[in-house]
Amino acid sequence: MSGSERYRLEHGARCIDVKLKAIEQMFDNRDPAPFRERDLDPDLAGYLLDAGEDLAGEARIRVVFWVDKPCEPTEVEVAVHTHFEEVIARLQRTRARRRRTGQVGLVLGIVLVIALVAIAQFVAAAVPGTLGTGLREGLVIFSWVVLWRPVEVLIYDWIPARHERKVATKLLDAPIEVRPTS
Repeated sequence: MSGSERYRLEHGARCIDVKLKAIEQMFDNRDPAPFRERDLDPDLAGYLLDAGEDLAGEARIRVVFWVDKPCEPTEVEVAVHTHFEEVIARLQRTRARRRRTGQVGLVLGIVLVIALVAIAQFVAAAVPGTLGTGLREGLVIFSWVVLWRPVEVLIYDWIPARHERKVATKLLDAPIEVRPTS
């Protein structure tokens, strides 16, 4: 069974079903803030992100909260949307910080490559034989290793970050419904 087949299909959209006894289960009970501003329970947030990951390739999804005790549907919708807006903002801040770190690392790496290659040339001329050749090659290899992480940050790290943002955006855009359990 593939990831999306675990979720029921209703009106052409895969549904992420969440069953609650009371609406208070949605929220992190360690958070003293007022109802609308409270954080989602970490287990619920994790479940929604995992389900969003499973359904990332689906055209349409919806989140259905099945609640035993009646509650105001807009409270649930606002809480879920607020949570995922914050997740997306956090992901964007993290990506911007990583990009800046990668850019600074790249500049430092280029300076180090130039310095290490110059030192390698000096060592090759100053130390004859195999020892000089070995030291030169070691410095040249080290100079390229210095660039490894900045290049990884700038070229490859955006791929999983983009996917996480796509999943969170899909959950933010998904219609939220609150239905009675009965």
